[in-house]
Amino acid sequence: MIDLEQVRTFVTVIEAGSFQSAATRRGIAQPTVSQHVRKLEDALGRRLVARSRTQASPTPEGTRFLPFARALLRLAARAEASLAGGGLAIGASSNIGIYLLQPFVSAFGPQVSDLGPIDIRIGSNPETARRLEEAEIDIALMEWWDGRPGFDAAVWRDEPVVVIVPPGHPWARRQWIDKTMLMDASLIGGEPGTGTARLLQERLGIDAARLKTSLQLGSTEAVKQAVRAGLGVSVTLASAVHEEIAAGQLAAARLRGGRLSKPLYSIVPDHALPRSAARRFAAFLQGKAA
Repeated sequence: MIDLEQVRTFVTVIEAGSFQSAATRRGIAQPTVSQHVRKLEDALGRRLVARSRTQASPTPEGTRFLPFARALLRLAARAEASLAGGGLAIGASSNIGIYLLQPFVSAFGPQVSDLGPIDIRIGSNPETARRLEEAEIDIALMEWWDGRPGFDAAVWRDEPVVVIVPPGHPWARRQWIDKTMLMDASLIGGEPGTGTARLLQERLGIDAARLKTSLQLGSTEAVKQAVRAGLGVSVTLASAVHEEIAAGQLAAARLRGGRLSKPLYSIVPDHALPRSAARRFAAFLQGKAA
């Protein structure tokens, strides 16, 4: 069995760089620190810490175990907070967390007097799904959901999707573009795992494999700068480029065939209580909060 106090001591030793400094940080005796680490190593059957007179550093096994140790401590803290009934941990994909979420959080907080602190964790869609599955967050806000069991998902917003081009691009002057033009263009890809390629296939019948992606970037901010520099065009949430379009730094080209939009999902564990902060926030996002 893994003892959380021993795990906490191990993490402190690595972060402090010595057993003595770890003892000071933890407020326990140095022999106790040594005992904690030794018992953890015995339980795992691996040497985790390389010791010297003045320093302590992780062994290769300790380096591999360290992220799991930190995750165990975070999960334990989340479990304690959940039982105490305080706070709300929100996980959001990057586009939602950066361009959409904050006004909703600001409006929700004053309506719930017993809410406690709100923790927002922004990451990729796959990372947010992992955090939800591992109970690191209470609710996930994502650009897709795969229907895995154990969770309740609902669409809380239908967000317009636009094709962005530089202001001087020929498409900026057209009333619309069709999917053939998009398939022939040099596309700039953004954060992986957003579901945009799936959306284009489902709504427009565009095979993602036939798109000419000339550049793959890791964030929408990087995509916007690349489009402004004339490196290609891209497909993104309208809310992510609202300010740039209003300022004339980018232009939005309309796709022929109607408005293209992406459903945004709120997902909570199916065991979440009806009056839990996660359920109340999900209802608030859908405009159904009491």
